[in-house]
Amino acid sequence: MNGQTAPPRKRRWGRILLFITGILVILLVAGYFIAHAIVRKKVDEALRGLPPAWQVGYKTLQVNLLAGSLAIDGIAGHYRPDESHADTFSIENVHISGLHMMEFWRSHRLLIDQVRLTGVKVTGKEASKESFAVEGHIELDSVYRDTTGAQGAGGIRVLAEKARYLAAGMNETMHLRGFELDSKKRLLRMDTLRITPNLDKEEMGRVKGHQVDVVESSSEGIDVKNLDVMALLQHELSADEISIRSNEVHVFRDRQLPLEPGEKAMPVEELKSMPLSLRVRRLKMGTTTFAYEEFPKKGNKTGTLTIYRMRGTLAPLINKPVNGDPAYITMTTEGSLMNSGSVTATTKMPLHKGDPYIVEGAFHELDVTKLNNPAENLGKLHLESGMLNSLAFRFEMNDEKATGQIVGEYHDLVVDKLKENSDDKKVDKLKSYALKKFIIPKDKDKSLPVSKRTGKVNYKRDKERYFSYYLLHALLVGVKSSFSLGFLLPG
Repeated sequence: MNGQTAPPRKRRWGRILLFITGILVILLVAGYFIAHAIVRKKVDEALRGLPPAWQVGYKTLQVNLLAGSLAIDGIAGHYRPDESHADTFSIENVHISGLHMMEFWRSHRLLIDQVRLTGVKVTGKEASKESFAVEGHIELDSVYRDTTGAQGAGGIRVLAEKARYLAAGMNETMHLRGFELDSKKRLLRMDTLRITPNLDKEEMGRVKGHQVDVVESSSEGIDVKNLDVMALLQHELSADEISIRSNEVHVFRDRQLPLEPGEKAMPVEELKSMPLSLRVRRLKMGTTTFAYEEFPKKGNKTGTLTIYRMRGTLAPLINKPVNGDPAYITMTTEGSLMNSGSVTATTKMPLHKGDPYIVEGAFHELDVTKLNNPAENLGKLHLESGMLNSLAFRFEMNDEKATGQIVGEYHDLVVDKLKENSDDKKVDKLKSYALKKFIIPKDKDKSLPVSKRTGKVNYKRDKERYFSYYLLHALLVGVKSSFSLGFLLPG
């Protein structure tokens, strides 16, 4: 009835319920502060227990027992293993969610659903000089550590807004922007990757004391598809495809300096010596401009050879072959030499020791006057006119020599020899007369038998020079031998 008080039994149960609720609230509040104190104590103990080379601190730590989360702000520290190394780092925030506290207290097994590190900055120094710097974020999923010390994560995602790395002993810096590594999506991508020399291009060789390739390059749109991210921890790069949308590459070499002593490895030998195991089905290179600039052994002006709109593929990219793998790595390229005509080439590189390298391809419709910059400054030749309609080549290369042939067709080829010790490109009239009248016919067209347009490749490898030199000079020997007095040609 209205206005009547509740029976004594109901009032008693109501008071008991309120009492139990109050006790639970007190326990939860106490548990929160106890958990907070325990976690803080564990964190502080872990930081104090780090080796002397590590110094780490933080500003604030927050624990939410009900949500199973932990947040740490303002982490900063350094790592100094010796006097010459000093790495510093800072993290704006570490947020841990899905922290299984009961499991940790019961069995000392650490289980975490996700760890997010935001505002990560790491800088490394060697001998008081910066060696690398990274800015970005890191996410880890399904993190665990069991009682045996085994630990790992079910997934990892790294986002680097920008990074730079100074290659030790190379005097080069790599600059990276827009880097993403995602183990769940099995991908790696980079917006841009640049390589810049730290010294003037001519100073680089002088510092080394011998000839060196000085590389300046920029690549955009790098994607690695179906990448086994966890295998990277085992020094293995395994993926379906690496694609690069575009490249700009410039290489400089000073031939006035002495050669670096010692035998140079062939390309596959170089690949096999890498500490990283490569297993990629295909490397795809998008539109590329490649320029090779050289300072001649004699002379005071550089010559530059440029390939425009170059594209290519390499398949497969492997360096630790196993049973069932192809016998060759096949590289295909196409482009335009000095922005004139086209050049295509296929190079097969053997994975089995003892098998030869096989190179074949062709030049088509090349205006040879476009080659005057390298021809004049490097070869002391001036090309007055000429159209190379076709130059097909095929030869095999082993550790000792290259053998094969070239077949050419050209029209209106007129070549002058320049004086060796003249800086103003004066023509050596006597030698030019010999070139035009006796050595280089003006025309070699299809009306001539193939045998009259064929040159033999027979070139002994100089083992102290790199593969690119070996390849180019094997081709030039074939061209020179296509002329009856080609042995008189320079180079």
